[in-house]
Amino acid sequence: GGVTITGGDGNYSFSCESPLLKAEMTHSNYILFEPLGVGSATVIIKDLSGSSYILNVTIAYKTEKIVVAKLDATVAGNNMTVGDQKELKNKALATIPVKVGGAYKFVYTESEDLEETKGIFFIYPEKYGDNGIEGTFDRAVVKGDNGSYLYMIYTLHYGDIDRTFILMNYSESALKSTPPGYVKFQFAEDLKEQYITAYPNVEQVYTSQVIGSMEVE
Repeated sequence: GGVTITGGDGNYSFSCESPLLKAEMTHSNYILFEPLGVGSATVIIKDLSGSSYILNVTIAYKTEKIVVAKLDATVAGNNMTVGDQKELKNKALATIPVKVGGAYKFVYTESEDLEETKGIFFIYPEKYGDNGIEGTFDRAVVKGDNGSYLYMIYTLHYGDIDRTFILMNYSESALKSTPPGYVKFQFAEDLKEQYITAYPNVEQVYTSQVIGSMEVE
């Protein structure tokens, strides 16, 4: 991206000595920028009359802020007792690393537009910005045979822990009304392999972190 210069006498030049920013005047009043690193840079724009303007540039990785609004868990197994289903649901819910209102921050150190990308992340157990747990992540976009988007897979690595969240649609009971055109999303985590030994009759067990807001900066 770049900036269009207006004002002054129309005869423009600029200087930028930062190694973080490559700049080129591609038109008589337009400077094109290419970021080379993360940080701050200063560009001084001048005209022949001696007028000048200091442009302060901040370069940062694209970030994704996700706040969790609801926690849920699904347990299914035709041969499971009601007691076992309830017990397993509580165990599954206890594995979720955030409470309602907790959040995730994903910082893309590679382009966020790639089908396979990566970066660093922070888990905020109770509130965005508080007591963050840092790690790295990989993200992959999964598409159908016709090339349409299906879901995203976020693989998180922190400490000795690896866990996989699937970003996908979240559906509640049909008895609850949903505004037309409104789609809820969730981070779903499949826990079947973790519990199949203790609960051999379980057919499906996964947690849902229902997303209340998602912002990209």
